[in-house]
Amino acid sequence: MNPIWFVVFAISSWVSTPQPFQVQFARSEVGRDVVVCIDGQKVERTFAGKLTFRDQNHTWQSVCADVRSPIRHGEIFTVRAFRASKVGGNIALAGNIVAKFFKSAQTPDQCAGLQIAVWKAIEDGTEQADFGSGRFQVRATQSVLAYAQQYYQGIGEPGEAIYIQSSPGQSGLPNEPLKQSQLSTT
Repeated sequence: MNPIWFVVFAISSWVSTPQPFQVQFARSEVGRDVVVCIDGQKVERTFAGKLTFRDQNHTWQSVCADVRSPIRHGEIFTVRAFRASKVGGNIALAGNIVAKFFKSAQTPDQCAGLQIAVWKAIEDGTEQADFGSGRFQVRATQSVLAYAQQYYQGIGEPGEAIYIQSSPGQSGLPNEPLKQSQLSTT
């Protein structure tokens, strides 16, 4: 990740309307496969952890901010960057977790736990995390769930993260689904 680029880009987007830019999903970086259940129906195995993205000049890591929109390696799509705190709601709560723990989460279990905590905050936004109930549920190892529980405690501690929101319209087709939004640090 190039933190200087993100800080410059984030500051310019805070002052004006963020301009869209294209990113490419490079690879799944560090994490684990977990089983998620969304809305009590959709059960699937997916990667939980840090992802690597790039644009024309930069490479950085982030975590997924949309468990409902999977992406493929090499996929290119359009995004805009916002301060998570300004977006508000559950995005701000998840941004608090990312701001506090993104840099310290390094091992596969830690990175998977971070991702799970972010998904739980976005989907449910409850004060306490219960990974076996709510709109977002997950099955993972005890170690991953322990990290997720620890990281979820940062939900109420204000911090700054960048919300990289997927933008519609890259293909020009009507009703095009959004690609995966991301959260990263400043």
